[in-house]
Amino acid sequence: MIRMARMTRMTGMVRSIVLAACALALPAALFADQAPAMGRTDTMAGAKATGQLTPFARPVFDAARAAGQITLVFFHAPWCSVCRAQEPKVAARLAGPASHVVAFKADYDTSTALRAEMKVQKQSTLILFKGTTEIARLSYKSDDASIDAFFEHAGMAMPSAAR
Repeated sequence: MIRMARMTRMTGMVRSIVLAACALALPAALFADQAPAMGRTDTMAGAKATGQLTPFARPVFDAARAAGQITLVFFHAPWCSVCRAQEPKVAARLAGPASHVVAFKADYDTSTALRAEMKVQKQSTLILFKGTTEIARLSYKSDDASIDAFFEHAGMAMPSAAR
């Protein structure tokens, strides 16, 4: 009788351990297929460069920086004429010679905490990072020469065809 009670307790403990392990594994299994759809592979491995500006996402940005990737943050305001002039020029570089850059577009008006963190004082600011180090910054300039010089800080030669 005592032996039966011990086995019942042990079976209950094993059941609890198995259930706990399943509870930990289940969320990862459920959401594993969503990572590629979110424009990334494994958050620990960094982010995938898409060749275009994507809305700023802190987890993807942090993962890309931690992986040592080159990242771009473009502080854009829809009412800003310089931002509107910059965007197609930046997009052209991202689709061509800078296609390996993980690029984000942050809304200048609503991303106040991010602006403060990155010490951004005006809209139309572009910041380029290599890993966790800022390597270039450009504010309020939309001419091709300035944008090319900005990307060249990352070691990317800008052919005139990118313009």
